[in-house]
Amino acid sequence: MVNISNGKGRIIIRNSNKNHGHTLTLKISGITSEGAGISRTEQGVVFVHGALPGEKVAARIVARKKDFAIADTVSVEEESHGRAVPKCKYFGRCGGCQLQHADYATQLKLKAGIVRDAMTRLGGFPPELFDGLKCEASPEYWGYRNKAAFPVQDINGRIATGFYRAGTHRLEFIRTCPVNAKRLNEMYSRILEGLEENRCPFDGYNEANHTGKLRHIIARTGINTGESLLSFVVNGKLSAKSVKALASLGNLARPDTLTLNHNSKPGNVILGTYTENLTGSGLISERLGKYRLAFDTASFFQVNTGQAEKLFSYASSMAKGAKNVLELYSGAGSLTCWLAENAESVTSVEEYRGAVKMAARNLEANNFGNVRALCGKSEDVIAELSDKYDAVVLDPPRDGCDRAVIEAVSKFGVRKVVYVSCNPATLARDCKILAGHGYGLESVRAFDMFPQTAHVETVCVLSN
Repeated sequence: MVNISNGKGRIIIRNSNKNHGHTLTLKISGITSEGAGISRTEQGVVFVHGALPGEKVAARIVARKKDFAIADTVSVEEESHGRAVPKCKYFGRCGGCQLQHADYATQLKLKAGIVRDAMTRLGGFPPELFDGLKCEASPEYWGYRNKAAFPVQDINGRIATGFYRAGTHRLEFIRTCPVNAKRLNEMYSRILEGLEENRCPFDGYNEANHTGKLRHIIARTGINTGESLLSFVVNGKLSAKSVKALASLGNLARPDTLTLNHNSKPGNVILGTYTENLTGSGLISERLGKYRLAFDTASFFQVNTGQAEKLFSYASSMAKGAKNVLELYSGAGSLTCWLAENAESVTSVEEYRGAVKMAARNLEANNFGNVRALCGKSEDVIAELSDKYDAVVLDPPRDGCDRAVIEAVSKFGVRKVVYVSCNPATLARDCKILAGHGYGLESVRAFDMFPQTAHVETVCVLSN
């Protein structure tokens, strides 16, 4: 769904699906955490893609479920003041962005609302706690992403790449992406040229039958350093001739380091466990504040460098004053550096051994000797800890914390919990459990880590 115009009056949406259902006129009262408009009708709730709160739209039903229906916007009869013309011609087909049809000020309001809704509806917290909640703007809201993963498929006998369409694993061919950093688009453009010149020695991946060699193309860059990394994710073993051909294709993009990641497991997990370097060290670095941090093909690193600086600065300031800090889900040590600056000691826990090794490297490079890095699942490691901590910092993946982690934190009797989350729903769930153990919600701040999408990062502080 892409706007042709955002002038006053009726807005026509192209690319709407004409093969499903009938058209309804709907009033949009809210927005989901996935960015769809919410319309409450006598027949039930309808989730409307491409619609904004306050709008009246003509929408076509594309799916019916037991308790709700899903619709696409066909035209906007009464538009929101916050409606904007999407910058990307692939918007509505590519699944990467959900909110390009809203101007940036509106996006920030919507994301604050998503956090507020989750914390009140799912977490059970009083609405008045969130009266002043705002979403911290990103320093850049176009060209901010420092990482992109492009799936590769075999389409009608030709290798093709792009991004997945929303809610599917069907490929949308793209040539450039306005939320990706300039260096990523440059590398991707050169790779496309090589593919179109048939420089790739084999076919793209077929997820249905687990055939085809080239699965993904991963591009990463340091926004502040200018360094770049390119990786090809391949299925199965490659001949020396094939490796040489891929290296030649990669060199068109001129990355600082070029790697092969081997992933022979069926399914949609992008990376395998083994990565080999073709050129360069296999690492690139980025500066966050005064810290220089290295990362590799598989390392987790926040995709929005400028906003990560603001997020880490704030989260670490919320733990300031704590002498002994426990950090769970610590990754490659990005936030750990900020915490170690203000604490006498930090115990960091991370499940993935490669990330623990990268964290040790980063901590040494930034002259921190007050961190004990432990490798293991947080729920397992925390059960064995007997030290006393003044604060616990949680930064889990989208699924949130394991229940055992929350229970163990409460048993520690830690005075302060700083919870960094990329999923308001699991954040609300976990904060509700902590509240049940006597923790009060002290503050909530939202950060727009992913402009043009419906995703939002949040930092909650709870105290006992």
